[in-house]
Amino acid sequence: MSFNISLVLPCYNEEKNIPFLCKEFLDLPIQNYRAELILVNNGSTDNTKNRIEQEIKNNKSSNVVIKLVDLNLNKGYGGGIFEGLKKATGDYIGWAHADLQTPLIDFFKLFLIIKDKKKIFGKGVRINNRGFDGIVSRFHESLASLILGKKMREINAQPKIFDRDLLKYFPNMPHKWTTLDTYVFYICLKNNIQIETIDVVFNLRKYGQSKWKNNFINFISHIFFNIIYLFKLRIFKKK
Repeated sequence: MSFNISLVLPCYNEEKNIPFLCKEFLDLPIQNYRAELILVNNGSTDNTKNRIEQEIKNNKSSNVVIKLVDLNLNKGYGGGIFEGLKKATGDYIGWAHADLQTPLIDFFKLFLIIKDKKKIFGKGVRINNRGFDGIVSRFHESLASLILGKKMREINAQPKIFDRDLLKYFPNMPHKWTTLDTYVFYICLKNNIQIETIDVVFNLRKYGQSKWKNNFINFISHIFFNIIYLFKLRIFKKK
């Protein structure tokens, strides 16, 4: 079966969210399209893998397939997405978070906007990105814009979706941390790829906790690696 849409969701210890994720995707108005939901078990230490396998078994949809990509070791946010993208076969592919903070209907809305178009990249823009998350985001945006010389807004906002032909523009896609979002956004700007955005609401988590915000060491590492990566992109830009 060929697919119109592929959505990749990296999952690390998301066992309680998996049933809701799958139901939300299956409830999308996608009856006229063939879609695959690719759930990447990113080295989870809980029951995430079994929950995904159960959802695959219970899925009765004729046009939506749920797939499992099982990683023994956690490869980080970017690494999980990268492994999922390698299995994606849809004409339009993208990713979002598995924590239910980004409504999956927004992914479908972006698909409807960019479908049948070429060289266009769709992404969300959070309209309620305030507080601590907002401060970190503004800092990241300002730093990236300054170092790379391109105005970048809401770099890490989800969802993201694009025509699979754009993959040829991303030959050096990073596998670690949130540098994946920075890289893809920058390459789109550098190559004059049209970026289409929609406003999205960033919801609170129902289950689980942030994999970086609630761990000071992970948070500092996140900031450090992003700064180093921005300078690497700048050097690459000059070559």
